[in-house]
Amino acid sequence: MSSEKCEILLPHLQLSCLEAGQLIFRPQELIQFAYFPVTTIIALQIDISDGSSADIAWVGKEGMVGSGVMGSNQNFSRARVKFSGFAYKLPLPIFQSELAQDRAFLKIWMAATRQMILQIAMPSVCSSKHSNEQQIVRWILNTLDKTQGQTLQVTHQEIADVLGIRRESVTLSAGRLSHEGLIEVSRGQLHVLNRPQLQARACECYRIMNPIAKH
Repeated sequence: MSSEKCEILLPHLQLSCLEAGQLIFRPQELIQFAYFPVTTIIALQIDISDGSSADIAWVGKEGMVGSGVMGSNQNFSRARVKFSGFAYKLPLPIFQSELAQDRAFLKIWMAATRQMILQIAMPSVCSSKHSNEQQIVRWILNTLDKTQGQTLQVTHQEIADVLGIRRESVTLSAGRLSHEGLIEVSRGQLHVLNRPQLQARACECYRIMNPIAKH
């Protein structure tokens, strides 16, 4: 985004501290703000008939949340904060106005939308072609790419739920990666110690989603 565009939007941007579990908006609810995560991660979720909800995408500093369908205020999912942190929020009418007037801004939004579509589609390919450990490594790296650090506040069960695998598989893989000095795991926290080596263990799905990643 150009410095000129930043100057135009700056008076309208509000830095907000978002807490884990905080609800940003519900399905079919009128969207009032577009959110641009800085250190937080926001999950887009769909409701299930049994009353639960399922994550379909996580959005961090690489994207934005709240544009609805084609930049409108029509929305089919709920948005809930997964990891506490900061995000800028921009009134949706201003966001929509910039989309309509500025081709460069539209391209940024389209790139973020393409990345989200890829994020939704890739796990089904990865789960059918790669081992549980490769899926776990891909997920760790993808999630870290959405934040500003090397530590995730996450449990083995939460990783298992996201990937649709058994918690025991996550525990075994995390144990191996920890034994090799690639990660450090404590209660509810996962810290990456050697990112280059961990990245070398990732399947090609990670590099497809992150073209700038080293092979």
